[in-house]
Amino acid sequence: GDVDVICGGPPCQGISGFNRFRNAQAPLDDPKNHQMVVFMDIVDYLKPKYVLMENVVDILKFARGFLGRYALARLIHMNYQARLGMMAAGCYGLPQFRMR
Repeated sequence: GDVDVICGGPPCQGISGFNRFRNAQAPLDDPKNHQMVVFMDIVDYLKPKYVLMENVVDILKFARGFLGRYALARLIHMNYQARLGMMAAGCYGLPQFRMR
């Protein structure tokens, strides 16, 4: 495609530990998590060379990491080489300590 990079972070409200109403049984049924599907659909449509997706650490923990595994599976299905990782944003110049 004509797009080199897509960098984004679907909203985290549906998986955040601060949301006591999050849906662990069916995370993608929660409207707050639907933007993950939309993000992946955009990647599939535009087919950029590179994709960077940022989110909270709970994407790897909530519902046994369902949404993290969903994102990884979608990228692999689109023939991307994909990997997950965590970083402390403060180590990269952000004036706060947040694991991402």
